[in-house]
Formats: sequence, structure tokens, C-alpha cells
Amino acid sequence: MSGPSVIIIGAGPSGISMAYNLKQKTGVTNFTIYDSAASPGGVWHLNTYPSCGCDVYSHLYSFSFNLESQWSQELADQPEIERYMNNTVDKLGIRPHIHTQVECAGAAWHNDKQHWVVRLKDLKTGLSFTRQCDVFISCVGAISIPKDINIPGHESFTGTIWHSARWNHDFKVAGKRIAVIGNGCSASQFVPRLVEAGANIVQYARSPQWYHPRPNHRYTSLEKFSFAWIPGVMRAYRLWLFLTTDSLLTTYLATGKAQNVRAKVEAESIAYMKATAPKKYHQILTPNYPLGCKRRVFDPGYLACLNAPNIELLPEGIDHIEGNTIVSSSGKRHEFDAIILATGYKVQEFLTPMEIVGDEGRSLGQYWKETRGAQAYRGTFVSHFPNFAIIFGPNSFPAHNSVIFTAEVQCEFTRKALIEPLVNGRAKTVSVSSSAENLDAQSVQIGLKKTVWEAGCSNWYLNEWGRNTASYPGYASSYWLETLFPKAQDFVFSGGSPWWRFNALLRAVGNKASIFAITTALIYGVKTGKLRLDTFAKLRSLVF
Repeated sequence: MSGPSVIIIGAGPSGISMAYNLKQKTGVTNFTIYDSAASPGGVWHLNTYPSCGCDVYSHLYSFSFNLESQWSQELADQPEIERYMNNTVDKLGIRPHIHTQVECAGAAWHNDKQHWVVRLKDLKTGLSFTRQCDVFISCVGAISIPKDINIPGHESFTGTIWHSARWNHDFKVAGKRIAVIGNGCSASQFVPRLVEAGANIVQYARSPQWYHPRPNHRYTSLEKFSFAWIPGVMRAYRLWLFLTTDSLLTTYLATGKAQNVRAKVEAESIAYMKATAPKKYHQILTPNYPLGCKRRVFDPGYLACLNAPNIELLPEGIDHIEGNTIVSSSGKRHEFDAIILATGYKVQEFLTPMEIVGDEGRSLGQYWKETRGAQAYRGTFVSHFPNFAIIFGPNSFPAHNSVIFTAEVQCEFTRKALIEPLVNGRAKTVSVSSSAENLDAQSVQIGLKKTVWEAGCSNWYLNEWGRNTASYPGYASSYWLETLFPKAQDFVFSGGSPWWRFNALLRAVGNKASIFAITTALIYGVKTGKLRLDTFAKLRSLVF
């Protein structure tokens, strides 16, 4: 079955999961995946800084349709995760559908043709071209585009500048004077390696973080054997990890019970910091905001490395740059050979740099300005953008659980709410209603008011209007339940066939070709007296 034509932008975890839902779950093979990178894997292909790794358990940070029994440790590093992503691509047979080093500039819905026209650019040849499709799906992710440098005078810097997400492996750090701007999760992973390599570091960090120990158990051969060969062990372990991780949400709520839990975890974090970091930094390493308002950092050796003589932690911002000199907000001057930006991503600029235009001729960016920030029904569908879905859209980020779980949930939701109605003939176009989208967005914002993400600290969850457009305010399991059965009344179906229920029934018991093959085989076998099992396979192969 070919099905509707589908274009997916992004070959990271979300794109892989969407391809699985199309090919393996629905039988749709008429899809193409475009990615600007040179290889699949998304963030795990692009981020190659020293000690890059995941702070979610490996057995949870993996696809439910491709469990991996041979993870080396509880928290996997970047090379192992990238290998897993590529192994999944090959196992599913979707590599022929992937076109790398092709960037999407945007897409526009054409009402007269009832399809999308997607604008693309081949980064190898520089050629710009367009492609048409029935369904357009964004799987670009939220941590794909690094923030631009906006420090006054950065153009005059005489050394080398790079973002941690685009690591400069040609620069030799030993003995060099390096400024690190930022102290989030990425910086906490690569700064200890720079210190070990003999670089002289000054780290600019305006706001402290909540640090926690990061034990990383290496799986034994017996454990790997059990995961691989004892039925149910790996699934049960994964479920236990999921439920344990999902329960962390209580730490981020505003209830009295949550405040007590949070106070205990905060005390443990402060005690860990004081036992690990040098005393001179204790005050500036103590946060003045509640745990969870910013993303927590599970420490891979960062606090301990602050004891080294070749690193200085400066709790200030940067005023400007003069040549090879950085001038801090208090006027302190330091000369550097390189500047490394650990300043995060354009999380609030969803779908950057694509310009998506819907059925009213209005761009998605313009629409979201009118709503004071990005919003989407269940984080996935936007009204007046038919046959379009966003994986990892607004307010779908699980601050306390696996993003791969959320990506799978959204891809399943997209398949059920959009792809299957098209395949069954229920509609030629599917879009969410404005009222359903707005009601959902309001409900999410009300829920967020009851969390620490609204506690007033500076974080990447909030946009310029102070609206949290990133976080989902509930349990990951709640998000799964909310999307498990799409509500037909929340969608607008146009151009369908009156026979769509019959088509859906046929697909439920097997596709039309299978039924035809089985029926023909039965008739043939009865008439000839040669009813054989291989007859079914032969006839079915002729149909396909």
C-alpha cells in the first residue's frame, strides 16, 4: 500500500518514530524524510562535544518498538545513542526514504489543489526545489537550532568562537585560554573534560543550578543476558523506570505535599554541592529559586572539577567583547583564545527556520504572534493548517521523563487522528477546530500555573510574553491517555467517502489485498483440490 504522500522534516527520534507508524503500523510507504544533517540521529548526530550523554535512563530513552538489551550503562553517551538510532533506521528499512543534507525552507497549503508545496534546498549543490505532498509533518525537534551569539562586539573577537552543539574538534584546547558562557547540562558535561585536557577556563554563569549526583551503573553480562533472553524482564524493567521517573512530577507541583518533597530534594542537592565543590563557590552555587524552575543538572563531575587550579567560576554576565578580551558586567577583563557558547537552543522558535503557511494564507509564525506564543492542540495540530502535524510541538515537553516516549505518543496520535482517516477515506483533509485548539491551550496554561516552572526564574520554558510554551503540566502517562483515543468532534473532516467505515473495517481485519488473496486461494484450492498453504503466499505476492 502506498497511501497518501507524506513529507517528514527531520530524521531524529521523532522522524524515525513517525516513519515506523507510517510503514509498519499503517502500511503507508509513500513518504520521504528530509534532514539538513549528513546522517540520521537528530541531536545525537549533531552534538559531539566531549562527554555528551543523556540524563534519562537508556532503557527508557529508547523506542518501544526496538528495545535494546545491550546498553552498556544506565545513562548512555552520545556515540552509543547515535549507533542505536542508525540501527533502528536500518532495522525498520527506512533509510531509502531518508534524504540527508537537504534543508526545508518552508511549506504552503494550496486550497485549490488540496496539498502542500514544500520548499527545499540541497545543501550539497545549493539547488532549491519544491515537492508536493498530501501530508506535511515537522519532526525537527526543539533542541536543533543553537541560540545565536548576541554579545556586543563579538564580531571583533580575534580568537575562535563556537557553540557546544557544533563542536570544533580541530581546536586544540591544551594550554589555551577558553571562556565558557553558560552552566547548564551541556557545559556540566564538557567543562570537566576541558579542565582535564589542560585548558585554562573562565566560566561565566549568571545563575546557579540545582546539581544532583549522577551514578551511572554499567550493566553486567548477566543483566544483558537477562534483558535479551528472559521473556518480560526488559519490558518490566522499562516499565519500572517509566513509573519511577513519571512520579518525579510531584516534585514540580505547588501542593503542600510537593513542597515538602521538593524541600527534601533541595536540601540533598545543597549538601551534595557543599561536599563536592570548593567552599569559595558555595554561595554562588546556591540557587535562589525552587527546584525544577530550571532544568535540573545531574552532575557528571562538574562540581569536583571546580577544585582544579585551571578553572575560575565567575557569577556574572558579559558586557561586551573587545578584540581578544571579554569585559564582564562588573568590568572584569580577561583575554581568551576561544569562546565556547553553552547558551542553549531556540526552543521558543518552533520550526525555525521554516515558514509554514496555512489555508488562510497566514504563516504559522504570524498566527503564534497573535496568540502570544506557540500553541497547538495536544502539542500536535494547529487550526487552519490542514494535513499538518508537529511532533514535539508547543507544550509537549516532558520535563521529567523520556522525550522518546513523548515522541512515540505524538506519532501514534498523528497516525490515528490524521493518517488513518486519510487512508480509510474518511477525509481528504483533516484539521483541528479552532475552538478545540484554544480550549486545550487554555487548559494547559491553567495547569502550568500550579507548577514551579512559573516561579519567576529565567528559563527556556518561557517566551518573551512570559508564557510557558514548552512544558506539559502533567504526567507523561496522562499525556498518553489524553491522546490514546482522538476525539472526532475536535477535528474537521473534509472530502471523505461515505464508505469510509467499511474501508476501516476491512483494514481492521487485514487490508483488501489480503482478503482478496485469501478468498481467491480458497476458491482455487476447493476447485482444484490443491488447497495448500503456499497458495496464499503466492497469490498475496502477486497482489502486492
